[in-house]
Amino acid sequence: MKKLITFLLILSFGFIQAQNKLTSTNFKKGIQKGVTVVEFNAPFNSNNSFSGYKKLAHCDYYQVCIAGNPELKKKYRVYSVPTIIIFHNGYMERKYKGNIMLELDVTTNELQKAVDELYLDKF
Repeated sequence: MKKLITFLLILSFGFIQAQNKLTSTNFKKGIQKGVTVVEFNAPFNSNNSFSGYKKLAHCDYYQVCIAGNPELKKKYRVYSVPTIIIFHNGYMERKYKGNIMLELDVTTNELQKAVDELYLDKF
């Protein structure tokens, strides 16, 4: 019984984690409504992922692994990682690219300001 509970907890944790990932099959649906922040990154650069996403308000946040989704990498011209793109109702509005050290120069406050500008457009 203990093993079953442990297995279910691990399985549910994996499901929760998978919900913030977008792929080519669910990308369009994920970005079509409201303000959406999408981080494109690669497994080799996971240490430089954007860590301030939990502080962002008035938006949805997702990650895309460019290794598993080369068509999204090509479509959105992701040439450096990490790259953050902000979408509003399915349209690309802002793009922030990683620098030569594979790090983002944008701060959480700068991203929040961009999100707020788009979010307030609906009023």
